[in-house]
Amino acid sequence: MREISVFSGGNFADDLAAICKQSKTAAAWSAKDFQTEAAQETSKIFIMIENQNDVKTILGFCAVRFACDTAEITNFAILPEAQRKHFGTEIFTHTLNFLKEKGVKEVTLEVSSANIPAQAFYKKFKFACVSIRKKFYNMGEDAQILKLNL
Repeated sequence: MREISVFSGGNFADDLAAICKQSKTAAAWSAKDFQTEAAQETSKIFIMIENQNDVKTILGFCAVRFACDTAEITNFAILPEAQRKHFGTEIFTHTLNFLKEKGVKEVTLEVSSANIPAQAFYKKFKFACVSIRKKFYNMGEDAQILKLNL
């Protein structure tokens, strides 16, 4: 059984940090970073939990900050072994629906120009590139700023 819930600190911070370490594209947040982010009033971290035989496994997360009618997806990752099973689509859709309910009109995110799979994923949700930050990442890659009007 799978469920999506809000990470509010405490349990699972180490698991979330481990997902970041395994991901080639997620922001490298530590367990403390997740705790700090979860404590912010204008932030939510949605986590997908799989529960099998009373063993809970975090499959992925989507972190978002929001204020007034704007929001930013700040970090997003799915366990490598759980990718290509639509879990990313499920948690991302859940996040966007939450933002719509909060009255958010515009969502932005940043993605590496070299991360073609992620760009294709975001385009499925109708995100469009509105700006490029040249040589933004350590490896000299550009960052694309994507925007979605809800």
